[in-house]
Amino acid sequence: MKAKYIIANIMIGAALLYACEKDKIELPQPENNTMNSQGSVLYYKTVPQQEETNLTADGAYTFVTKVGKAASDAGTVTLLTGSLEKIVKDYNAFKGVSDYSLLPSAHYTFEGSSYSKGATEAEAKLTIKDYASLAYGEYLLPLKVEMAGQQVFHLVKIHKDGEYSALSETSKKPLPPGSYSCSNRKEPMKMVAYVETNDWDIRNMGQFILKDSKKPVFDIVILFAANMNYDAKKGKRYLSFNDKLQPILKDPDKYIKPLKDRGIKVIVDILPNHQGVGYLNFQNYEEALEFARECKQYADKYGFDGYDIDEEYAGYGKVEDKPYVGDESILWFMRAMKEVMPNKLLTLYDYGHGLYGSTTDDQGKEAKDYIDYSWANYWEQHGSYIGVPKEKYGQYSIEANSGLYAASYSAQSNLDGCYGLVMIFNINGNSIKSGRTTRDLSNATRLLYGEECIFSGKYHKGHRDK
Repeated sequence: MKAKYIIANIMIGAALLYACEKDKIELPQPENNTMNSQGSVLYYKTVPQQEETNLTADGAYTFVTKVGKAASDAGTVTLLTGSLEKIVKDYNAFKGVSDYSLLPSAHYTFEGSSYSKGATEAEAKLTIKDYASLAYGEYLLPLKVEMAGQQVFHLVKIHKDGEYSALSETSKKPLPPGSYSCSNRKEPMKMVAYVETNDWDIRNMGQFILKDSKKPVFDIVILFAANMNYDAKKGKRYLSFNDKLQPILKDPDKYIKPLKDRGIKVIVDILPNHQGVGYLNFQNYEEALEFARECKQYADKYGFDGYDIDEEYAGYGKVEDKPYVGDESILWFMRAMKEVMPNKLLTLYDYGHGLYGSTTDDQGKEAKDYIDYSWANYWEQHGSYIGVPKEKYGQYSIEANSGLYAASYSAQSNLDGCYGLVMIFNINGNSIKSGRTTRDLSNATRLLYGEECIFSGKYHKGHRDK
């Protein structure tokens, strides 16, 4: 189901509330009395159906005020500024974040038009100015407007980010410089970043860019992790997102869109959770298909580009009617995911799954027929256990909690072996802030692309920063 949430009530001393259909993500319900007068509305003229307006540049933007009761006297559309700080505070509280700020008054002007007696509609001009000098960050400008004694509301978001040139099929990163052993290489190396969402903010991965071409360093960002949990009452497994992932789901435009705008693929790692279910105990294809369809619902709703298979911590044997199955089970899952999401990525952490060589399913297909990309465990230098082609595989993955000192070695190892990916797990936020990450990543990017790495934009605090 597509949740429909609109700003419905901002009163002095009250929190911002949203309305939504019943969903897995429960949101508060609006109060009966709303700030907007009955039949009144305020909207951006260019896109009248938008419930919020997102702006990222200087310019003059026309807004239309419509009121439900005709004006008893002539007047002027007025911006009410007395409670704007409170509204921003309430919005942050509702979202469970602290990074929205009120847009400084030096960066906008509001000019309401005059209206005559009997009028029910009037325009106003919002001008955003000096955007180039605005500090990196997320800003709110609550347009709380009064016309003919009636108040209406519209939320404007202003996003200021670092520079980049988006990746695409026609706009790629440079190929490795100079001569090397892989004369047939047609594609640049892909770099993959897992982010432990209990620790750090995923948006930081989009801020690493190549200094000259401005291309993002990372091609794929993986949210680590959603869980494969088990509901004993229903007798079925389900996809669970913990409390650290909830802010991302509540505001995908804030967390996921900035990465996707850069051409970065955003996928979700699915990790078993010690509850007796994992990739190796689907009892039949239909069970795998049911779980895959649930995964698709989340992907469609939040804009995920796919999922990552991570077979660890299942705790097999805890659920009596879910005995261990093995290879057949995980192949059912792979097949089901590609059946329901043929255009989404399906990746494999090449560890723990037990698949080797040419194991086939009842369709005569191997795991490599379903998997788009795969990478080895930390520090391991070997080819794919399931036979994924080298250009879709990465060896010598890096566990980065303690640093990226091995980044250049991993890059060189994959170049020399003609592999196609470098995977890095959980870059430490403290290392980003100190500059150590850009230094160490540059040692790799100079080998892979002939350019240094820089961090462009605002550093976003994660849970470990707090």
